[in-house]
Amino acid sequence: PARPASPLSDGLLATIDRVVEPGSIVYSTPEVSYRLAAVAPVYVCVVAPGHVADTGKNRPRERVESFRRFVKTADLAIPRACGADWLIHDKRRFPQLGDKLNELPVAYRDERWTLYRL
Repeated sequence: PARPASPLSDGLLATIDRVVEPGSIVYSTPEVSYRLAAVAPVYVCVVAPGHVADTGKNRPRERVESFRRFVKTADLAIPRACGADWLIHDKRRFPQLGDKLNELPVAYRDERWTLYRL
C-alpha cells in the first residue's frame, strides 16, 4: 500500500536541507520528528515510544511528557535541555505557541510550519 503524503511542506524540507547542518538536533512533535528523521540527517528529541528503543539515554516516555509540558508552557528550557538547535512549530496543531516563540529567529515560515533557530 502507498504511504500517506508527508504533511511536512516542500519549502520546510528544502530549508532544512539548506540551513540545518547534518547532525543538528531538532525539536518538534513526535510525529513530525519521526517523519523528519526519515528524510534528513538530523537528530530529534521527541519520538513516539513505539518508534525508538526505550533506553536510559533515549527516555522516550519522559521526552513525550516533556513535549506536552512544552506545549502548555512554551518554556524554551525544555527543548534546550535535550540540546536542540532548531524547533519546528506546527501552527495548525499548536497555535497557542506562536506568540510565545516570537523572540526566536525564524529560518522558514509558511501557512502551517515555522522553523526557528534556538
